[in-house]
Amino acid sequence: MVKQTIQIFARVKPTKKPTADYSVDCEEQGSNLEFVVPRDLADGFINNKRENYKFRFQKVFDQRASQEEIFETIAKPVADK
Repeated sequence: MVKQTIQIFARVKPTKKPTADYSVDCEEQGSNLEFVVPRDLADGFINNKRENYKFRFQKVFDQRASQEEIFETIAKPVADK
């Protein structure tokens, strides 16, 4: 039996009202997904909210990814085994 690790993927889907900017950095070892959520100035003078969020995945699918591409990459290898 071949030992495998758990793989984690992300899919960024479009929203009606975007609330954050994101960027995807692809590397050989995986992909980094970074969100930048600007601080809301209406919260008051002192605003210590975090603005940058960075996550690491095996692969990140952006808004242009088709359902078939996602199936071929993630689900088909699992179903074939």
